[in-house]
Amino acid sequence: MSNQRRGQEVKRATLEAGALGCSISGSGPSIFALSRGRETAKKVGDAMKTFYDQIGLDYDVHLSPINQQGIKIL
Repeated sequence: MSNQRRGQEVKRATLEAGALGCSISGSGPSIFALSRGRETAKKVGDAMKTFYDQIGLDYDVHLSPINQQGIKIL
């Protein structure tokens, strides 16, 4: 399976799990999805895990809330 096809398939899996949207960062080392609520985000993460387990690709999944404060200068 090509990398492009993998990206399309994992995106499809996340959308079917309830993601509002999904995209690949840069040349593909990272993929992210936006979800409404932690429960849905967990389902989306589980869909990613299932997909990558099936194709034997190593991964890490991180759930994180959206930053609602904006930019912060330190």
